[in-house]
Amino acid sequence: MPYPGEYPNPLPRKTFVNCPVVSGYVTARLQSQAPIPDSISGTAQNMLCTFENVGGTAFSVLLRETPDRSISGTRYNLTSPIFLVPAGQVTQTVLGKQPYLEVYCTGTTTGQLRLQIDSQRRWNELGFGKDDPFYPPQLFQAKTVPGPLT
Repeated sequence: MPYPGEYPNPLPRKTFVNCPVVSGYVTARLQSQAPIPDSISGTAQNMLCTFENVGGTAFSVLLRETPDRSISGTRYNLTSPIFLVPAGQVTQTVLGKQPYLEVYCTGTTTGQLRLQIDSQRRWNELGFGKDDPFYPPQLFQAKTVPGPLT
């Protein structure tokens, strides 16, 4: 169902993801907000993904999909590892079949990624739990909470 003022299908929707990338970890998870549309040709499941390195170090990432939001389920690679130099950009068309996407860093460094997804599905970013072994612990920041006034 489209939001007020939004055109209905088949016009593509844009999703923007800005996330750090850390070697060996998943740093972004997205969930589809609609079921996968039925299509004979499969074009309704195509996504145009633009990966851009907005940091100062080179890294490689890949886009994966999974059928559920568990942290230990089966993952399917939608792209081969994409190597990005600083200010580099790569655009790929991928065929997504599952309701969850992940950005996984396969390189040996850290960096900052901007990802744009053009798809007929609407994607929302998910949060991470502090006990998630696939999210980098160095990205959790402790916050002090003031105690009660006495």
